[in-house]
Amino acid sequence: MLTKGSIPVTWNEEWKTFDWKETLMTNEIPKDDIWDTPATRKKLELEEMYAKMNISSECTKHYMSIRPPLTEGLKVVLDTYKTVDHNYNFLKLTAGHNLIKHYDSYATFIKFNNIPEKDHDNIKRTIVMMTDWSFGQMFQVENSIETHWKVGTTYTWQGEAWHGLGNFGFDDCVVMQVTWL
Repeated sequence: MLTKGSIPVTWNEEWKTFDWKETLMTNEIPKDDIWDTPATRKKLELEEMYAKMNISSECTKHYMSIRPPLTEGLKVVLDTYKTVDHNYNFLKLTAGHNLIKHYDSYATFIKFNNIPEKDHDNIKRTIVMMTDWSFGQMFQVENSIETHWKVGTTYTWQGEAWHGLGNFGFDDCVVMQVTWL
């Protein structure tokens, strides 16, 4: 189930200065650093599924900025999560690229927070839209399709909900991802 909300915008476009790392959905698990966790195994299963479907790596290209230093305006976003285990990062999807249908395995969150397997289904993901919606951008979680968002719009789901983000427009789509238990 998808929950929609909004938070007051207390930041500018600080994300433009972040260090962005190019990432491909079809090849996210480093071959020389495979963590033996249920979450990592699920991610590898998704990568195998994409390979069988001949999904082009190029079309899944996106950019990640993992835990960049936050300005005071962006730190406000994390106030809600002060009392729970959480992690954050930023994702940028450029024109012509997609995060194809997938579910999050939360492998990094699980590994670095030592989350026991019995709690994996209780992990939640909230995304905060850092850019206003622009023509050609669409976000879907299960059967909920979202467009026309504003900066500060939030979307939250729990567990392994299937979702994706598409950008067939001309403008970047930037989101802050907060993973929490």
